[in-house]
Amino acid sequence: MTEPAPANRYDVMVVGEYYYDLIFTDLPTLPRLGADIWAKSFDDLPGASYTTALALTRLGLKAGWWCGFGTDIFSRMVLDEVRREGIDEGLFQWHDGPLRRVSAAFSFQHDRGFISYVDEHDSDPKAHDVAAARPRVLMLQGFSRNAERLALINGARQAGVLVCGECQHLDFGIEAEGVVDVLQALDIFVPNETEAVQFTGTADAETALEVLAQHVRTVVIKRGANGAIAIHDGRRYTVPAPKVEVVDTTGAGDSFNAGLIYGVLHGAPFEEALRYAVICGSLSTTDYGGRALPHEADLLAHVSQDGKERQAR
Repeated sequence: MTEPAPANRYDVMVVGEYYYDLIFTDLPTLPRLGADIWAKSFDDLPGASYTTALALTRLGLKAGWWCGFGTDIFSRMVLDEVRREGIDEGLFQWHDGPLRRVSAAFSFQHDRGFISYVDEHDSDPKAHDVAAARPRVLMLQGFSRNAERLALINGARQAGVLVCGECQHLDFGIEAEGVVDVLQALDIFVPNETEAVQFTGTADAETALEVLAQHVRTVVIKRGANGAIAIHDGRRYTVPAPKVEVVDTTGAGDSFNAGLIYGVLHGAPFEEALRYAVICGSLSTTDYGGRALPHEADLLAHVSQDGKERQAR
């Protein structure tokens, strides 16, 4: 008699590091050498892949986060928030020593910059780690073109796991060795507009989308206040963003990714899943540092209202 397949332990396995963000806002100008710039507002909170894990958790998905933590104060502050928010700790990697990852963000209404420091970068999990986690989706933060990343993706897909990857400020482009191999192994690729243009060396997001879609079945380009464009199974999609009062864009891309995954895992048609993503990304900008990441009820209420408004047009 055949044994039944084991149930999924996680809906999503997030692979990516934490950063502790120091966020300076209401700045009179960009920071520059020789000038003492005073922010009118300041906040501090966990960021990077913490935001993705939190966004998924708030949407009611079981998210496991592969991330290393040390004995330093920044690790402890992130862990305090993890436990307060009820994020699963089952995939955490523990280090006997400091593992500081800090970013100072200077944030404006429609974009932001960072100055960052890291003691040590995390290693990717292996295919057997993914098999043990039994996720439905593997969410890879950042882009790596090494053999280990490619083996991880291929191993996950062979186990029936959907693999979603993003970009994040690369110092190489699509022409670099190994990049196309990784792209072709992914199920979904979700860069933002700036990243997509720089990555492909094209003039605009529309051209970048066409280039990337030659290698990945599903490409989604996040365009901030302009919503998103995508190509899925050869068909092109455009979804506008709802109008919101933008306070801070930090974490918007992570919230967007969570909304897209939520839609995919709930069996929504692709265009509807893309709409979930745009709504989640937009709602997250209404407070500082991703504090407005929507809960499932917030998303569904906005989806319902959006549907009524579209029917009335």
